[in-house]
Amino acid sequence: MDFETKSFLYFFIACRRRIKSMSKEKLEKYQLKKSQNIVQYAENNSNFFKEYYRKLDSKDVWNLPTVNKKIMMDNLTNYNTVGLKKQELIDFCLRNEETQNFDERYGKYNVAMSSGTSGNKGVVITSPSEERYLRAAFFSRFSFPRTLRLNIAFILRVTTPAFQIDKFGQKLTHISQLNTIDEIKHQLKELQPNVLSAPPSMLEMLANEINEGRLNISPKRVISYAEILYPEIEEKLEQIYGNKIHQIYQASEGSIAMSCKHGSLHINEDLIYVQTLNSDGTPTPPGEPCFKMIITDLHRTAQPIIRYELNDLIITSPYKCECGSSFRVIEQVLGRSDDLFWAQRNDNGEMQFIFPDYIRRAIISSSEEIEEYQAIQKNYSKVVIHIIPKINADKGTISKSIEEKIQQVFREYNCKTPKIEVIFKTKLERDVSQKIIRISRDFDVSF
Repeated sequence: MDFETKSFLYFFIACRRRIKSMSKEKLEKYQLKKSQNIVQYAENNSNFFKEYYRKLDSKDVWNLPTVNKKIMMDNLTNYNTVGLKKQELIDFCLRNEETQNFDERYGKYNVAMSSGTSGNKGVVITSPSEERYLRAAFFSRFSFPRTLRLNIAFILRVTTPAFQIDKFGQKLTHISQLNTIDEIKHQLKELQPNVLSAPPSMLEMLANEINEGRLNISPKRVISYAEILYPEIEEKLEQIYGNKIHQIYQASEGSIAMSCKHGSLHINEDLIYVQTLNSDGTPTPPGEPCFKMIITDLHRTAQPIIRYELNDLIITSPYKCECGSSFRVIEQVLGRSDDLFWAQRNDNGEMQFIFPDYIRRAIISSSEEIEEYQAIQKNYSKVVIHIIPKINADKGTISKSIEEKIQQVFREYNCKTPKIEVIFKTKLERDVSQKIIRISRDFDVSF
């Protein structure tokens, strides 16, 4: 269906050309044409989309009804275009989770289960041609160090056969995040990677090992993904690794953004069309946090992603990157709308959302003696803060300062202040994907 995705070399060259020289006007035409092609393909090959778009003008892509993970999973058998059955796919994924064998394919397809940061299970189907173009995009676009031989170590809970490479002097090696820190250190010592990629919590753990002289590696490029890279963590990592930290912003539903050589996190505009919206559905202007994202994958056909709702909160930059690309830059990834804190306003009694970044700033600005933190809103009137303090820290002072700072955030929103409970810990909790979610909410909002 899509000629350019059939050739690794063609897509590699095209990706480089588009991000460097494609104008905003040409990019918008490209996005519209590709999205219309995907919609047409979905209508012709998916019973779900054929019915979903019945009596609608499918050429008017940006106004088609949205889908989300629940809709996709409820209709997965009819949703995918390659004739795979939902229950068989789930059974396959659960078996692989149990055996920890993530190299097995489902026929010719790469099929994996994703919990996502929301904890809702999803199934991701990737065809061989889709694996090929995604690899091409990754190698063409990412700012690798200038070396003839890449030796990349990437640390994540699971991997796929598509991203384990050892050919032509280029090596891409997966290290399981489920291994102990000593096992991970041993593998890194043996590999001596010139590119190290891992979630920021793992990068920080390894940075501490390097700082204490217990790990001797010198990567030329350090890449963060899978968790939010908060500014204070980024600064610490850059100091210890001696490199600017680059990012990959990836969801199960698509490759959303990658850092350029200047470190700006560019949306992959020629792979994914991203719409940012306010809570009332109007477009979010650059420089302001969005309430919701809607993405359309411009090339994926086995499991079409068309007007797909993501609850990620981001801020796009109003400024163009100095690299000259017309591709938008993500200024900050704030978290997920599921993790917005909510409180009742004092003036009219209505419910008010509070962005996670305000909670984060309140915690990190409350004391220099905080090593790690997590904030969980248990209900409208209670927030629990988990703190790993520095050695010999004054816990009483930390608790009082955190309580005052967080309650001040609620007051600034003119909301009722919750009870703040500070619990000191030696280890933070991780989700089912071994990610550290620093700001989260434990209840569903209803109003």
